[in-house]
Amino acid sequence: MPSATLGISVDDLAAVSRQMFAPTNEDLVGLECEWPVRRSDDPLARPDLHVLQRMADAPLPSAGMVTVEPGGQIELSSAPEHSVGDAIRAVDADATVLHARLRRAGLEPEAAAVDAIRSPHRILNRPRYKAMEAHFDRAGAAGRWMMCNTASVQVNISNDPTDACGRWRVLNHIAPVLLAMFANSGAIDAGGTRWASSRQGIWLNIDPTRTAPVAVGQDPAADWLDYAMRAKVFFIQTQGPTSPCGVAVGTDMTFADWFHKGHLLGWPTLDDFRYHLTTLFPPVRPRGWVELRILDALPPSLRAAAALVVATAAAAGVRDDVLDRVPATDDLWVAAARDGLANRRLRAAARVVSSVVSANVERVADPGHVDLVRDFLEAYTDRGIAPGDHLWLPLPITLAGPAAGTMLPMAESPLPAIADEAAWTI
Repeated sequence: MPSATLGISVDDLAAVSRQMFAPTNEDLVGLECEWPVRRSDDPLARPDLHVLQRMADAPLPSAGMVTVEPGGQIELSSAPEHSVGDAIRAVDADATVLHARLRRAGLEPEAAAVDAIRSPHRILNRPRYKAMEAHFDRAGAAGRWMMCNTASVQVNISNDPTDACGRWRVLNHIAPVLLAMFANSGAIDAGGTRWASSRQGIWLNIDPTRTAPVAVGQDPAADWLDYAMRAKVFFIQTQGPTSPCGVAVGTDMTFADWFHKGHLLGWPTLDDFRYHLTTLFPPVRPRGWVELRILDALPPSLRAAAALVVATAAAAGVRDDVLDRVPATDDLWVAAARDGLANRRLRAAARVVSSVVSANVERVADPGHVDLVRDFLEAYTDRGIAPGDHLWLPLPITLAGPAAGTMLPMAESPLPAIADEAAWTI
C-alpha cells in the first residue's frame, strides 16, 4: 500500500527488476492451461462461481493448482517439474481428473482459445478485475474479450542456472514464430479481417503499455524496468500486498508518473512496484523464471508438442543455434497473429525452428515425446500449416491490429540506466 512519502529509490526498483533475471539453482519447467467452461444444461450460460471455486480447492494427483479466471475459465498450473516430459505428464493427469470433476458438476471444459459465441461477462467481482475491466474499456471491447473469452497454454521455464538471460533472449527472439506455428483460434473479425490467432489479436488490441513485447537489449533488467515504468497503473492496493482491497486509477498515470509525482493515496512502495509487475502481460514475461504467454489453448497432444518445441529451443547447447539461424521476426507480431504461417518470412523462420528442434529434441524429451514432436513438425510446420487453419469462426468485434502490438520505444527513458553491478496468471 502507498506511503505518505517516497521511501524508495531507482536503485531499489532496479534491484527488484534484476531479481527477475537471477540464475536458479534448479532447472525446472511448468505448464499453465486454460479452458472456457460451459454449463451442460445451458451452453450460453456462464458457470456458477461457487462451483468452480470448489473445484479449485480440491487437490489433484500431481499437485497442480487450479484457479478461476474472470469469465469463468478454469486454469490449471502444474507444479514445477525437472523435465518437460514430467510437466506434460503431470498436467495431463491433473487435467483428466479436473475435467471429470467438472462434468460430474454439469460443466463442460472446452478446448478453445477463444469463446466466440458468448458475449464477454465477468463472474469474478474482485476489485482488481473491476478496475482492470474499466481500464481496458476506455480503449474498446477487446479488454473484456481478453479477460472473459480467451484461453491459452503457457510454458514456464526457469532461468538457466549458468546463463540466466539466455532463455529470455531466445524465447523473445522466436515468440512470433511460435505464435504462428501453434495458432489455434482462426476467426474473421467484424471488420472482415482473418486472424490465425484471434486470441493474440485480441491481446494486441488492449493497452500496449502492458501487452506489447518488451524491447530486448544488452541489459534485460534495465529493459524490464523501463517497460514497467512506462506501463499505466490501473489499481492501487490500499491494505497491503496480500489484501484484495484497493482503488481503481481512472487516469493514464504510468508507474513513472506515480514514482515522480505521487498520487492522492501517497507514494509507491516496493510492494506496490512488485504488484504492478503482476499486472503487466507482455508476450514473454520475466518472473524469476520466463513465462511464454503467446500460445493458444491446444488439445493435449498439440499442447505437448508446443511445450517440447519451447523446451528444446531454450535448452543449453540449442538456443545459440536458434539465435544464429532463425532470422529476427520482432517486426511481425501483428502478422504472426493475423497471417500466421501464411506470412512468407514467418513460414521460412518456422521451418528453421523445426529443423533445429527436430535435430535436438532428444536432449530434453523421452522417446515417445521425440516421436510426438517430430510428427507434429512434419504434419504441420514443415507444410506451412497451423492447428487452427481448418476453422474460421466469426468474431463480433473488430481488431485494429497494426495500432497495437508495437514494441515501446526505448528513447527518452523515464529512468537513468541501471548499472551492471550484481545484482511462475492474470
